[in-house]
Amino acid sequence: MENSYRVRVGGWSNSRTIIERDGKVSLEIALSHDHCPTCASRVRHVTETLSRRNIQHNWNYPCGPSSFITVDAPGEGLPTKKYLGDLLGLEIH
Repeated sequence: MENSYRVRVGGWSNSRTIIERDGKVSLEIALSHDHCPTCASRVRHVTETLSRRNIQHNWNYPCGPSSFITVDAPGEGLPTKKYLGDLLGLEIH
C-alpha cells in the first residue's frame, strides 16, 4: 500500500512529497535531475548526512524528474516527518 502527501521543509521555497511504500519512505529533495546550485547543495547535504551516519539509502525517481532519497521506514509509532527530519537534519512540517 502506498501513502503519499506533501510537506514543507524549513527554508525551502517549494513543498515536497513524501512517499511511504513497502517498508520504505522517500522524500523529494530536488525538483529535477538537472540540479540548480540550490538543489545540488541539498542533495549533497542529505547524501553527506546519511553517509556520515552509515544509513543505507537510495536515490530514485518515482515521479518524473524529481529526485527522491529513500530509507527504511520508521518504527511503529514514530511519526514519519519527525523521523525524516531527525535523520536528514531538516525541519519537516
